[in-house]
Amino acid sequence: MGSQINILLVPVNDLISHPIETRFIFIAKKLVEKFNVNIFMLRYTNIPTSLGKRERKLNFKLVEFKDFKFRNIGLYYALNAVPIFSALLRQLKRERIDLIIHANILPSTIAVELGRMLQVPRIFDYQDHFPESAISYFKEGLLKSLTYSLTSQLTKFNIKHSDAVVTVTNSHKEIIMKYDPFKLIKVIPNGVDTDLFKPIPKSNALKELNMEEFSDKIILIYFGSIDRWLDFSAVFRVIKRLVKRDFDVLLFIVGFSHGRYYLEEIKKTAESVGVGNRLFIFDPVPQEKLVYYINASDITLVPYRSLLKNQAVPLKILESLACGKFVCVKRLPEIIDRFKDVVGAYSSERELERTLVEYHHGKLHVSAEKMREVAKQYSWDNITSSYYNLIRQVVNDNRSQV
Repeated sequence: MGSQINILLVPVNDLISHPIETRFIFIAKKLVEKFNVNIFMLRYTNIPTSLGKRERKLNFKLVEFKDFKFRNIGLYYALNAVPIFSALLRQLKRERIDLIIHANILPSTIAVELGRMLQVPRIFDYQDHFPESAISYFKEGLLKSLTYSLTSQLTKFNIKHSDAVVTVTNSHKEIIMKYDPFKLIKVIPNGVDTDLFKPIPKSNALKELNMEEFSDKIILIYFGSIDRWLDFSAVFRVIKRLVKRDFDVLLFIVGFSHGRYYLEEIKKTAESVGVGNRLFIFDPVPQEKLVYYINASDITLVPYRSLLKNQAVPLKILESLACGKFVCVKRLPEIIDRFKDVVGAYSSERELERTLVEYHHGKLHVSAEKMREVAKQYSWDNITSSYYNLIRQVVNDNRSQV
């Protein structure tokens, strides 16, 4: 297993209080459980994305600072830059830190600069296309354009001055190579807990959720972040046409909106299309309960827009496949390359409608066993082992140069 490795983690959001469980919660937990690793994690206690309803218990050592509250995420990071710098510097001087893993924008820039000063190697976990993600907090206008420009520049800096970059997809690897063609880049996709996410009869799942009255409905589900990179208007129009064809269809949406205005837009759009009574929106839930929502549904929808950030390996696809649930996803190259044999893809509203109808009538059949076999390839154990191998490589390379 090798000598102990101390990692300073600068996450993309607050892993303790963020409403949605994200990639690095699972990877970091597995690193601590399986390998000789300590995680020191920067905590954003009062970040505006925190709902404050519950806190996860994670076996990490927390790096905390007295942060100023702001409702705007950009202002939060900008006006807490000095406290973040001070907290990270104290931690780097207090403990022997072997590696910094960072997955943010401005906090990453701070961590990168400190790592350069103190000769601590750095891995950039490029888990999202940050310029497109950052603007989801804004509607339109100058602030949105400035955010995109600034985020792009900071992202390029963070890539250039990191020793290695981890990305979740080949598409994002190509973006990074344009920024720095000589960078060590490792594609390590998202994963799934196949012990938790497994098939449960629909009737049992609905009973667990106290929603037995929906047992005779066709239930579509989307779960995860609810933001501008999604196109629900097309989904609503398709649902309206299906209802006219006597399909009793409902749409469950389970998740959290970073640009919270977008959730209100979705509700208004559903009403204007005439399917507001068929839309049910639920707050984010722990994974232990999410598995019931997935199994209570018939089909998982992933209505992505054609954006670079959506060239991904979404948790929602893997978790649905692990439950043996059919997934209907917007046709995007990265997703199709990986999952073409076990998902349905669409490019237009008509194609989405046809795919849903054909699956319901049994003309598109993928066995639950085949879906689960694909999902098992992406188990968090496999993903974490790949990550640990890269960590060892970067740490050993740095130690050999010191």
